[in-house]
Amino acid sequence: MADLEDFDVQDIAVRIQDKFEDNKNYIYIALGIIAVAVAGFWFYNTNKEAKNAEANGLIWKQESNFSNGNFQGAIDGDINAAGYVTISDEYNGTYAGDIATYNMGVSYLNLGQFQNAIATLEDVSFDDVVIGAIAKGALGDAYLELGEIDNAISSYTDAVNHNDNEFTVPVYLKKLAIAHEQVKENGKAIAAYKRIVADYPASKEAKDAAKYIAMLEAK
Repeated sequence: MADLEDFDVQDIAVRIQDKFEDNKNYIYIALGIIAVAVAGFWFYNTNKEAKNAEANGLIWKQESNFSNGNFQGAIDGDINAAGYVTISDEYNGTYAGDIATYNMGVSYLNLGQFQNAIATLEDVSFDDVVIGAIAKGALGDAYLELGEIDNAISSYTDAVNHNDNEFTVPVYLKKLAIAHEQVKENGKAIAAYKRIVADYPASKEAKDAAKYIAMLEAK
């Protein structure tokens, strides 16, 4: 490796200048492409943030309908405010748009429109610890209501594996156990209950887990 003093700085500068002159058209084009890309990225993110804030405002207007059980009203909206179906479509790709899609899926679930719930919730994906798990769990609930137990088990398993936390995991382990029991997979149901007892002993689900384990082992 050469020492720093071996380099002729002036010579290097001249060579760089000559190289630039030989290739300056290409360099200008490349710089132009980079500039456009950076500007586009900045505009995309700025615009996305603005749309996300806008969508949040619209979702808030439907909070009353959603929390009061007027799920169809929340989905459809009215003359004063867009509903989840519109927000989900127009603000697709924003976090708030995904929340609207999730709320719409849960609304369909509560209305007993399970196929609509599945079609909607299948398009929802969150990295968030809690919401991500609940979205997958809600999809499992819709499948369970339709008697599609294998799909329900798959969705509940996804909900359990989404993140290891004491809030959602014991809930979906219990639902997973119930789904396994429905298809006579009692060993897998017992394993799910035992995991609740071992890993989440302070959870509400753990209180009755021992009882369910005993009942299943007695069969």
